[in-house]
Amino acid sequence: MDIQKFTTKMLYILFAISAVVILLFFVVGFDNPWEKNPTINDPVLTDVLLWWNIILCVACFCTMVWSFAKYVKEYGFNKSYLYTWGLPVASLIIGLVVGLIKQNEHLMINGKDWCIPSDNILTDTCMISIGILLLIAFAALIYSLVLSSKK
Repeated sequence: MDIQKFTTKMLYILFAISAVVILLFFVVGFDNPWEKNPTINDPVLTDVLLWWNIILCVACFCTMVWSFAKYVKEYGFNKSYLYTWGLPVASLIIGLVVGLIKQNEHLMINGKDWCIPSDNILTDTCMISIGILLLIAFAALIYSLVLSSKK
């Protein structure tokens, strides 16, 4: 099987599983009230959603390291490859800067005032990095679809 066909099928499978997990999260017991404070939601499938995200993150990291090692072994180190590695690092740095600026922000979590700077920094870093990389991945996907439709 061609590697491009395989990766395309895997991408579609991962998108499908992600869509099902997110759909189930919002459809099955999302409005379940929290026992201690019924005004707050306690979704039933939160653990499933979190574990799926952890699985995807670990798989992405392992794939990224494997891809980098394979590329360097086959082609040697190329300066253009720094762009590929520079995007995730730059997005993490942007997220970290925003997290440091907003580290004393107060959050309401399960009805409690939450202001732990390290949690705020880590959350902002990850969420902003995810947002930036998601936009870049979406742009790359659209670009790839446009190029493949022209062939």
